[in-house]
Amino acid sequence: MDSPRVEFELAVRRLSGPLVPGRHPRFSIVVASQAPAFLLIVPLLIVPTGYTLWLGADARPWLAAGCALLLIAAVAAPRAIRSARGSALGVHGTYWGLARSATWAIMPVLSVSALAALGSALIAVDLPPEGRSAYVGTGVSVLVAAALVVIALWFAWRTRYLRWPWRMLVVPFGMSALTSGVAFRLIFVRLTENRDLGSVATYRWAFVVTLVLSFAWTWFGLLVGLFRAAILAIEDDSVRAGELYDETGPRLAWRLLRLLRPMRLIAFLVVGVAAARIFDAVLVTVPRSMQYGIDTATVFWWRSLVTCDPNCGDAAAYTLPLAVVIGVAALWAQSGIRAHQTSWSGPGVAPPDTGRETFGVRGFVWLVLPFVFTVGPIAMLVWVALTDSHRSVADRFAAIVRDSALWHALGTTACVAGLATALVVGVSVPVAHRLAALRTESAGWIVVPTLVILTVMPAQMYLGPLHDVINHFGWSGTRIPLILTHAAAGLPISILILRGALLAPAYTPAADALYGLAPRGTIMTRVFTAVRPALGAVAVLEFVQVWNDFFIGLLIGGPGASPWSLLIWGYARQFDENTAQLASGALVSAVVPVILLLACWRRWLVPGLAGGALR
Repeated sequence: MDSPRVEFELAVRRLSGPLVPGRHPRFSIVVASQAPAFLLIVPLLIVPTGYTLWLGADARPWLAAGCALLLIAAVAAPRAIRSARGSALGVHGTYWGLARSATWAIMPVLSVSALAALGSALIAVDLPPEGRSAYVGTGVSVLVAAALVVIALWFAWRTRYLRWPWRMLVVPFGMSALTSGVAFRLIFVRLTENRDLGSVATYRWAFVVTLVLSFAWTWFGLLVGLFRAAILAIEDDSVRAGELYDETGPRLAWRLLRLLRPMRLIAFLVVGVAAARIFDAVLVTVPRSMQYGIDTATVFWWRSLVTCDPNCGDAAAYTLPLAVVIGVAALWAQSGIRAHQTSWSGPGVAPPDTGRETFGVRGFVWLVLPFVFTVGPIAMLVWVALTDSHRSVADRFAAIVRDSALWHALGTTACVAGLATALVVGVSVPVAHRLAALRTESAGWIVVPTLVILTVMPAQMYLGPLHDVINHFGWSGTRIPLILTHAAAGLPISILILRGALLAPAYTPAADALYGLAPRGTIMTRVFTAVRPALGAVAVLEFVQVWNDFFIGLLIGGPGASPWSLLIWGYARQFDENTAQLASGALVSAVVPVILLLACWRRWLVPGLAGGALR
C-alpha cells in the first residue's frame, strides 16, 4: 500500500523473537565465548576419534566396511520405514494395486535389512573369536540396562505417593563402580565361604549375577528418583495430568512413556552407555583367573592395547563396532531430545503436600525391599573395614586416619574433579545458550546429534591416541592432561542438559528474554536465572563422575596424578590379603560424593534433570 508520504508493507510473520538474518551484532564476543568448548572437544575428542577410525580401517578394512554398511543401514532405516508406511497407506482396491503397493512398501525395508545383515556378517567374520564373545557380553549388559530402566519406571510409578527413603536409595549412585564391585565381591565371598559351588561354569554364572546386582545397585535409586519426580511433575500440571489419565487414548503405559519423553531417552542413553562401557566393576568383582570367561568389549580392548604393537591397529579396529552400535542407538534416541521445544528444568521448590500419600502393608513392603537392597552392601563394607583384621576397632580407625597414600590420592582426586567441573560449567553455558537459540536452524540440527554421539561414544575411541601423545611428550604423571580430558569428555552431556534447560517456545516473551538483543549483563542474568537448577545438576554430576572415575585415570593419569580409584585397584589385586584396607578405602573415598549428592538432590539434581521437585 502506498501513500504520498508513507509506504506500508504487510508483515509475513509475527514481528518478535530474535533477529535471524545477518550477523550477530556482537559476533566476536559470541565466537570468543564458544571457542573454549571448540578447543576442548575438537583436539581431545574429535581428532583422536578420527585417528582411531583411520587406524582401525587400515588394519582391518573388512571390519571397517562392515561397520560402514551397518551405519548406512541404520541411518536409512527410519526413512525406509516411513516410505513403507506411506506406500501401505496408498493401497488401491484391485489385486494389482495391492501387490504393487506391497512391493513398494517392502523393498526399502528389505534393502536396509540386507545392508545390515551384510555389515553384521563382515564384522562377525573379521572379529577374533574372543572378541566376538566380549561383544556378546557387552550386548547382554546393554539389555540388562534397558530392563533396569523399565523396572525403575514401573517401581517409580507404583511408589510415587509413598514417602519412601529416597535419600538412602540415591546413595549408591554417589559411590563408584569400583566401590560397588568391592562390596558385592565381599558379599559373594561371605556367602560362598566354605562352600563348593561345583564346576567352573557355576562360579562363572555366580559372578555374572554378582555383576548384574552391582550394576543395578549403582543405578536403580537414581533412575527411580528421577522418574518419580518427573511423574509427580506431570500430575501437578493440569494439562499433562489430563493427558495421562485420559481413558479414551492408548493404554496408560504408552501415555506415561510419551509424557516422560525426553526424560526416559536420557535415562536409557546414560544407563545403556554405562553398561556398554562397564570396565572397573569387572576388574574388581571378577577374579583375574575368570576375567577371560566373563569379558566385555572395554576390558578386551584394554588388554589388546596393553599388549599391542606400536601402532595398535587391531585394538583400534576392535572399537569400531561398539562405536557404531552405540552411535546408532544415540541417533535413534536423540530425535526426541532434538524435537523437545520447552525447558525441562523447573524451580527447586517442592509442591505442597496433597495428602495423597498412603502407607499400609503393601507400602511397608515397598519400603523394606529397596532399603535392604541399598543398605546391605554398605553394611558389608563397614563390617569388613572394622572387623576383618586382628586389630581393635580403635586401631582400625587410627590406621585409616594414618593412611597417607589414601589421603594423598583423595587430595589429587579432589583437585582434578574440582578444576574439571569448574571448566565444564564455565565453558558449556555459552554454547548451550547459542544452541537453544538456533534450535530451528540447520546448525542446531547438526550440532545436537554430534553432541549426542560424542556423549555416548566409547572412551577408547579417543583415549588410545591421547595416551600415546601424552606419553610421547612426557606429560604422564601430571594433572593437566587428566583435567582437560575429563572436561572434554563431560562437555557434550553438559551442553545437552543446559540446552534443554534454556529452551523456550519461539516467538514468546521467554524466547525474547533469553535470545533477544540486550546488554550482556542483562542476558547473563536472565540465562543464569533460567539455567540455575540444570547448572547445579551439571556441576554435581560432573564432579561425582570425575571423582569416581577409574578408566580415564588408568590410561591418562600416572604415578603423580593417580586418583584414589587406582590406589584401591592396587589393593584389589591382592583381594584376599587386603579386604579390610580395601573396604575402608572404598568407604572413605565415597564420603565426599555421597554428601554432595544428598545435599544437592532436592535442590539441584531433580529440578535440573526431571523438571520437578521430590516430595
